Amino acid sequence: MKIFLIDNNIDGLLSALYLSFTEKIYPDDVVDKKSFQPRLDALAMDIISDNNKVNRVKTALFKYGGDDIIAHLKVCLSSCAAGAIYIAFKYAYLTLKKRRDVSEELSEKVVSDFSFTVQKVLHERHIVSGFLRFKESAGGVMYAQYAPDNDITSILAPHFLRRLGSLPFIIHDVRRGKIAISDGRAIKIDYTDLPVNFSPAETETAINALWRRYYKEINIKERQNLRQQASYFPHRYRKYCFETWE
Repeated sequence: MKIFLIDNNIDGLLSALYLSFTEKIYPDDVVDKKSFQPRLDALAMDIISDNNKVNRVKTALFKYGGDDIIAHLKVCLSSCAAGAIYIAFKYAYLTLKKRRDVSEELSEKVVSDFSFTVQKVLHERHIVSGFLRFKESAGGVMYAQYAPDNDITSILAPHFLRRLGSLPFIIHDVRRGKIAISDGRAIKIDYTDLPVNFSPAETETAINALWRRYYKEINIKERQNLRQQASYFPHRYRKYCFETWE
């Protein structure tokens, strides 16, 4: 069994594709080298990211797979699903092998698996974009905590850069220790293991109370449909939505 060990990012994936085609090696799996557990029956090959190789493969993928393929591969790599890296690899490999856009060939399991994984990540991004709750700090920075299933901070932050305009903000994935920092013009992605040290603005207490009152008042006690509510507003996202706090 041949296993490619890569950095879990687009450069690592494209470097693995370059090696696969040039050395004519099709791996049995492609995994994140940081989380790989050695196996006695596996020949692990550590793939080092190389910019020249990355650019050559990227050019070919744009040529055959269209303008969106790199963005979709990045989305797939951010999935928490088991085997998501290998799913992305197989889809990109198929595109290069057939030298055409295969995105509509859903009868191919490789394509349907990839499409399902991408759509699941994008669906969570869509849900979270409506549920993320910002608080204003005493220094005027908007701060939001959340703990998504998938690693979506990088693809979520641009939405709020457009939505919040010139306001500086921080989006903090507390599960992964990942943060998106914006000065209102650009976004930087980083990691931190420091505990949250947040000093709210004076208006935050009143705003939180207003949100909780709004949430309570719009509910009609006699017509509650908790099952439907949970489908639109899953419980796992409510920890950081202060209007649902009792």
